[in-house]
Amino acid sequence: MRTKIGDTLVEVALAIGIFSMVAIVIVSVISASTSNAQTALEVTISREDLDAQAEALRFIHDSYMNDSQSKDTSKNRYHDLWQEITKRAMSEQEAESSTAPAYEVNFNPETCSELYEGDGVLSDKAGRDPFIINIRNLGGNEEGKIDANDIIIASNFPDSTNGKKVFFEAGTFPRIMYGGATAGTSLDEDSKEDSFYSQITNTQTNIKRVEGIYIIAIKGQHQIMDLDNPTSSLEPKDAYFDFSIRSCWFPPGAKRASTISTTIRLYDPAVIDYSK
Repeated sequence: MRTKIGDTLVEVALAIGIFSMVAIVIVSVISASTSNAQTALEVTISREDLDAQAEALRFIHDSYMNDSQSKDTSKNRYHDLWQEITKRAMSEQEAESSTAPAYEVNFNPETCSELYEGDGVLSDKAGRDPFIINIRNLGGNEEGKIDANDIIIASNFPDSTNGKKVFFEAGTFPRIMYGGATAGTSLDEDSKEDSFYSQITNTQTNIKRVEGIYIIAIKGQHQIMDLDNPTSSLEPKDAYFDFSIRSCWFPPGAKRASTISTTIRLYDPAVIDYSK
């Protein structure tokens, strides 16, 4: 009787073990690559939103400044808008004081949820008077009128008349969502509200939802010298404003929140005496 030669049970188990190890390594590499690609995409999208907000602030400031020498402020459509924005700024002393809310100056939250109170409202830890700019309304309405309440979007301003509670923690990545809402027409989990789903489109100018991004402003004062009387003491005036545009979200597989922020400084020409 002839004996048939084949693989032993040990050899088969060893082959399966090697194959499993190689498969696990390959799957791990693919998963890490996918996560890195997704994170890079989210950072790019977040950076684009931050840059868009920065450019909107520069546009408003430049439009206001171009006509700042005119005594007739009615000719400057962006005069009132700039004034409304700068009202939101706190002083450097307030921002650096021990009683200031966390992250006013140094933005380094461990979780994004601590920046939100829920129900579309940012918490005190996000900073005082946070807001966002509706860039789609910067051109004004059909009559060309600039309405600050349609452009400055905030949820926790006591003196605000728009009362729009649209600030939420990022479900995926920081984004500003435009459009209207229609109950029961979509199964988009990110837009789920009050036990029904709402449809969100990008074809309208109204902001429906702001996820993981906002702006806070800090004002700085300069002592303006009187050229006719250099020795005189003048009250310091708000000479510039630092706008910190911030985003916070959790990338795929991350254990700590990812943040991106940028700060732009814009000077107020109102403190300059052009008659000198």
